[in-house]
Amino acid sequence: MEEIARTLSGKTVFGSVFAASIVIGAVFGLVLGTSTKIQHISVSDWITFHPTPTGMALYGATAAAVLVGAVLGIVLLLSRFDEDAI
Repeated sequence: MEEIARTLSGKTVFGSVFAASIVIGAVFGLVLGTSTKIQHISVSDWITFHPTPTGMALYGATAAAVLVGAVLGIVLLLSRFDEDAI
């Protein structure tokens, strides 16, 4: 029986990790937003707001996208300087 090797490109892997991290961040934010133990969040005593599930899900997705996007950007930038790249 002949085995066929499957290869994935780096862009596919990073895209999958990026999408999965956004979904996981949104789900964690949604779960935290439904918690009744968090009443209010204040930022430097200037702004006080009540976290909602939608707002926390949006925050979680945005935070995950920024963090993973920054790592992805650094990897892509450093890969340009790799002399042994194919």
